[in-house]
Amino acid sequence: MLKKFKNINHFFHPDNNHISTDFSPFVTTIGGERLQVMQATDNNNSDLLDLEREVYKGEMPWSSFSFKTELQKTKNSLYVVVYQASTLVGFIGARFLTREAHITNIAVSPVFQGRGIGTFLLNLMIQKARDNKCECISLEVRIDNDRAKKLYSDLGFEATFIRKNYYQDDVDAVNMVCWLMPHKLKERS
Repeated sequence: MLKKFKNINHFFHPDNNHISTDFSPFVTTIGGERLQVMQATDNNNSDLLDLEREVYKGEMPWSSFSFKTELQKTKNSLYVVVYQASTLVGFIGARFLTREAHITNIAVSPVFQGRGIGTFLLNLMIQKARDNKCECISLEVRIDNDRAKKLYSDLGFEATFIRKNYYQDDVDAVNMVCWLMPHKLKERS
């Protein structure tokens, strides 16, 4: 989890009444696996923590309190979980503003990585950002996470700047942005 997480609220204003975080559960097949996709609730908290522990090799970047707090911000936040039967295999969270969205967290079980679940989750949030008429969607990624940076780049995210000592272990993060509106793409060309 980022060190400055508790201070991130000043970037996201709660007065965005027109933001839609509605989400209907569905079943899909990704990489030959039948998966259930639904909005996360407090009932998923222990599964989120278990998956995080698995992904980060015993470390816990986000606490139970962090997840619980995020899951309660339903006016401008959306967390989506993906289950295979009763096993959580991935999740993503994002916050939405009038003109931008920000991915706050994403994780896929190491057993299920490389099967398209991360791409699916990112595309789901990119579409939700488009539905909310956001101009861009952003995220931070550890500077040493080349695999994730490649995935984000393949989906149209561009590195914009470095956030020094962003993570709890003082590792830098790369801020990446995916421009969604055509006029923004033309301006950047």
